[in-house]
Amino acid sequence: MKIFICVAATFLILAILSFSGIIYGTPNLYVHIFYVSGKAEYLRSGENDWERLKAGMNLLSGDSIKTRSGSEVEIGFGGKKENIIHIEPNTHVVIKLKGSEKIELIDGEVFSLVKKLSSDSAFEIRTPTAICGARGTGWGTNANKERTVVSAYENKSYARGFKKDGSLMEEEVVIQEGYQTIVKLFEKPSKLMKISEKDMDKWTTWKQNFSDKVSVREATKERLVQDMRKIQEKQEEIERKRDEDIIDKRDESTTSSSSGSGGQIEEY
Repeated sequence: MKIFICVAATFLILAILSFSGIIYGTPNLYVHIFYVSGKAEYLRSGENDWERLKAGMNLLSGDSIKTRSGSEVEIGFGGKKENIIHIEPNTHVVIKLKGSEKIELIDGEVFSLVKKLSSDSAFEIRTPTAICGARGTGWGTNANKERTVVSAYENKSYARGFKKDGSLMEEEVVIQEGYQTIVKLFEKPSKLMKISEKDMDKWTTWKQNFSDKVSVREATKERLVQDMRKIQEKQEEIERKRDEDIIDKRDESTTSSSSGSGGQIEEY
């Protein structure tokens, strides 16, 4: 019984850590896969074979993710994994974790929801034509090898284009909330344009769905914590009963020994 309780407790601890996204070494050196819908694959850095991506996994800098038609992925960054990137269908990203750069968007679309950053840091995405990012906001990035669209859904974001030698242009365009810019290859970001109602609704729908999933995950984690408390209480009860039984048996043995010696008279 005690072995079973220990095994169950170990399983629940691992489950809680998995839900928390903190079971893989130094938190800032990996990302946690919170959610996978449909067929998505990952490729470890230095390997050749793509494998099925599953929720609960952790990926390192240099690893890649591909989503197929109808599939989506959500990954968490930072110490508590509170900064989120949502990967849309038919998208290819590479985990970077290099300074401010967190991912490289090869092709496709991602939403970024950044909440927890130090005052002197930023959260950036590299694309074939631009670097875009924010210091605490919600924005979208849609890119291919010819152009990048950066949309500021909440607060502000920014974008910079590349020169032909691969270095960044000096000019940084700040994108106001509700607007977007297009950065074509080797060109400066365009003038700001209003985000379409369709795209804004897409962001709002995703954010609400994500909030619902977070609520479910937190409720599940709370249930696991409660189950863990019950197991601990049960184990403590078993150990307390065991100790009481040992004391009772010791007392019985002492009483029996005293009674046996009291009835004997030695004659000399």
